Amino acid sequence: MFKRFLLLLLALVLALGILPAAVAEETVLTIGGWPAGDTAFEAIIPKFLEDHPGVRIELNFMSTTDFNQQLTTAIAAGSGADDIVMLEQAWVGRYKDGPGFENLLDPPYNAGELKDDFVDYKWDYGTSLDGTRTIGLVWDIGPASLFYRRDIFEEVGLPSDPAEVDALFSTWDGFLEAAEKVHIPGERWLVSNAAMLYSWCYMNRDFFDKDLNLIIDKPVAKEALEAAIKMRQNDWDAKIIDMWSNEANAAFGGGQVATVVAGCWYGGFLKSWIAPDLGGKWGVARLPGGIGSSNWGGSYLAIPSQSKNKELAWEFIKYSMATAEAQNTMFDVVDYFPGYIPAWEDPMYHDEDPYFGGQKTRELWVDIAKGTFPNFSTLMDTTAESAMGNAVRSGLDEGLSADEIIENVKKGILNETLDDFERMEELMEDAGLR
Repeated sequence: MFKRFLLLLLALVLALGILPAAVAEETVLTIGGWPAGDTAFEAIIPKFLEDHPGVRIELNFMSTTDFNQQLTTAIAAGSGADDIVMLEQAWVGRYKDGPGFENLLDPPYNAGELKDDFVDYKWDYGTSLDGTRTIGLVWDIGPASLFYRRDIFEEVGLPSDPAEVDALFSTWDGFLEAAEKVHIPGERWLVSNAAMLYSWCYMNRDFFDKDLNLIIDKPVAKEALEAAIKMRQNDWDAKIIDMWSNEANAAFGGGQVATVVAGCWYGGFLKSWIAPDLGGKWGVARLPGGIGSSNWGGSYLAIPSQSKNKELAWEFIKYSMATAEAQNTMFDVVDYFPGYIPAWEDPMYHDEDPYFGGQKTRELWVDIAKGTFPNFSTLMDTTAESAMGNAVRSGLDEGLSADEIIENVKKGILNETLDDFERMEELMEDAGLR
């Protein structure tokens, strides 16, 4: 009797359609990186999830240094990496010719179909020496710019209009003139450290040519170094060693240092956490001293080979990196300038930016991006950048001449990159380039 009752009850439940549906298993896609990439992703994730029900995205973000260390450990160990990771440009040269990441040129990714939509100098940077591997899809680029305090320039009688600032700073004499006018002994300076003037000439990390010759004495760089020596002799720089330190951030935000040179992404830093209350008081100009168009930094999205959700990871990367909709949504919230060229066609690139005094900064950055050319990336780039900065700062402190400092830069780079240099030669031989 009881059995018959259960059968009747089951029939009734089925007839009424009230059996609970099977619970779909949720897919978790993890993305790792550093701020403000998380803010950018948060702006586009809801749209992506509309087309991907049953997916949850977790963001694992930390400081750039901590993330790079964690990722290096995970790649070496073969576990612990996220499904998608941000790769800083400086680190791509270390990963692109070795194992650890999916080759996005291979099926099912076929990223080569997208190549012409990205700026060539960033695409090339992420491609292996033999041209057979691309480990990351280009995200943002960093058209190099000089950010300056309009109000301070006006206070001391300097031009504040971007075109006029460009004209004044087209020579190092004009730059030094500004340094003298801005300077208040012990209180205010034009730049955080005079050594930066030389480093600005190598913002795109073009330390070596395709024959692995070291390029550290190009004329524009020597002229910059001579200007840096004059600046130091006159005590016109703040002598802050690290532009990313709390001391530097406080000086930029507080008006003790009146200019910052960085990739355009620095504009987002000013707006969000360095100087959020100084809207209208900053302007943007080109690099000084005839350095020309250059790029500093930027990032890629890559898929570690240990990822458990590779196909879904690629779908997210294609949406976020290779659609104008997603790229411009992220650019609007964090000033990560797209390396995806079709995104530049949006009318937003002609908008005025209130934070920068109504300046059309995006037009400027498009022009700088178009004038930047590919360079040769190597395993040595990150170490060379550090060695260069150390040698120039020490040389200025010691009162050395430009030629003496350049010689020390050469020795420092060659000494500190010896192991990577030998490995680079091996990679080039394997690629048929030697």
